[in-house]
Order: sequence, then structure tokens, then C-alpha cells
Amino acid sequence: MARNVEAAKCKACGKLSYPTHFYCPGCHGRKFEPVAIEGEGTLLTWTRAYALPLDYVDLFITLGMVEMDMGVRATGRLDIAEPHSGARVRASLGTVREIGGKEVTGLVFTAV
Repeated sequence: MARNVEAAKCKACGKLSYPTHFYCPGCHGRKFEPVAIEGEGTLLTWTRAYALPLDYVDLFITLGMVEMDMGVRATGRLDIAEPHSGARVRASLGTVREIGGKEVTGLVFTAV
């Protein structure tokens, strides 16, 4: 199981991208090094999804798009009771759903 969610850092120009691209959106380089998405960021926008597949155990899931302080935008599950744009959040690795009884991990954002 993965220990963290990773962005790709271009070895030529240092630009971070997530998800990983075939080439760097900044300089078109093709060599990357993995960088863990971690730390804090600002919630840009969020939504609640109610029409979920049967393997989701919750009635709905709250998803957020976060501008991380490390310079990359990432989407993940929000574990915040009353989310609002501009809120400060912290990224961690957590369970985002279950498929066939197996946990699927991904980014989970909590309030700072």
C-alpha cells in the first residue's frame, strides 16, 4: 500500500504537477521525481456528491480542490463539518472508499 500521494517534480524546471503528466506543463521535460503531497493548503472550492456507487459506505461524500502551500493543486475527500472556500486545511493519507471490502486510500483534508 502506498504511504503517501505523490506529485511529480520536473527535474528540468522544478514545476510540480498532480496528477503526473507525460511531460512537464512548464517546460515539456520528461524526467520527474516524486514528491509527497503533504502539509497545509487553502480550500479553493468544494462539493457534495450524493449519487454514489454502492461500495461507498456513506450517504454522501464531500470533495474539495485545495491549493497546497507546496505549490500544487489537489482534489481529495474533505473531512470538515462546515467547509467554506478559503478555509485552511491539512492533507493526509486516508481511506476514501472501499471496493470489495478493500480500502482505497487517497488524500483526505481536515481543518487546521
